[in-house]
Amino acid sequence: MTRLGCAILRFESLPSTNDLARQMAEQGAAEGVVILAREQTRGRGRQGRAWVSTAGDGLYLSVILRPPVEPVKAMIITLAAAIAVAETFAVDYAVAVDIKWPNDIHAGGRKICGILVESAIEKSKMDYAILGIGVNLGQSDFPAELSGIATSLIIESQRRVTPDEFAAVLLKRLEAWYRLALQQPAAIIARWQELSSYANGCAVRVESGDSVIEGVTRGLALSGALIVETADGERREIVAGEIHLRKA
Repeated sequence: MTRLGCAILRFESLPSTNDLARQMAEQGAAEGVVILAREQTRGRGRQGRAWVSTAGDGLYLSVILRPPVEPVKAMIITLAAAIAVAETFAVDYAVAVDIKWPNDIHAGGRKICGILVESAIEKSKMDYAILGIGVNLGQSDFPAELSGIATSLIIESQRRVTPDEFAAVLLKRLEAWYRLALQQPAAIIARWQELSSYANGCAVRVESGDSVIEGVTRGLALSGALIVETADGERREIVAGEIHLRKA
């Protein structure tokens, strides 16, 4: 079984680490190859949003994965990655964090990390998945539009950590949680729910196209879908959409 980080390719600048990883995966690159960039000029997050990726201030990392799972189970990979990131912050850097479904890590109520999994499907099977992780490390301030909603490791801990240092610790945890996700997805769900204050009892509004679902979070389904209980007691499993979570 190939180790994650078996090969680490470092670049001074890339448009997007996920884009290069996807190109390499399509050309047959093995599972475990990691792409690191000092900056991204077109970094992106979920739903195509821009991810500010200034030079040297963050960890901009993508991993090529070839998980033997059905495409509908891809969410479990995102959840496993979130656990790995959250534990790295808490255990190695003493920063208290929270996980906001499906792919955000928050510290002090502000976003410190985003996770993006993009997969390729062939004949109802997953050919590969690209796991992208962006972590704010050295930013002491942010653009005006992000100043109230983003934070960084140096802001939260007054500790300066290089992207390579953070990546070395993170990849070890990511390896363990990714392998467990393939074998025991229920363990991923349980641990994710332990780490997220949003998992149960949080007011939620889900917008998808012209439809809107409102209710209260009731944990995660085994697939990783967010369970929402509506006012009439119906429980819905949410897998996509614009998610607005609000604590009581």
